Amino acid sequence: MLMEINGEIIDLIDDSKMPSAEESKKIVIPEELREKMRKSEDELAHKLGYY
Repeated sequence: MLMEINGEIIDLIDDSKMPSAEESKKIVIPEELREKMRKSEDELAHKLGYY
């Protein structure tokens, strides 16, 4: 959601669409997807020179 504050346009997150804490506990990320995400993060960190 874009909002103007002190003459600047700022992009704010609309958290009304986010799950509650209880709903978040029910979300299960499959191990295969976790591994893909981890690999992607490692590749990006390496590309940026973090290690």
